[in-house]
Amino acid sequence: MPPGPIWEAACWVHARRPFFAMADIEENARRKAAGKKEISLSPIAIEVVRRIDALFEIERSINGKSTEERLEVRQTLSRPLVEDLQVYMREQLAKLSRGHDLAKAFNYILKRWASFTLFLKDGRVCLSNNAAEA
Repeated sequence: MPPGPIWEAACWVHARRPFFAMADIEENARRKAAGKKEISLSPIAIEVVRRIDALFEIERSINGKSTEERLEVRQTLSRPLVEDLQVYMREQLAKLSRGHDLAKAFNYILKRWASFTLFLKDGRVCLSNNAAEA
């Protein structure tokens, strides 16, 4: 196969990280048990984490399948979730100040949307680059 263009595939684990920090219910429980001040949790961040986790759940169900099978499942199950997530993020972003941590996290993803959604067009692409970093 001749070489082709190189496309950036953004990592959903990295995208999820700032939201997870604002949605870490378990960390708050540990802090409370230790008598420390609880972190203010964001319902918006909790919702984004829930939605991204749903994508990873789909990926676990197709792990080891052919690229064609992965792409078919992603088109059927993941694409609607990703499209809904983009709408949700844009709606929430419109309500936030530019400097808000959530706004920064939303903008990180939205500015790289083509890279984050490449997995919907190519069954070879993974949701995360964790394997490459190991």
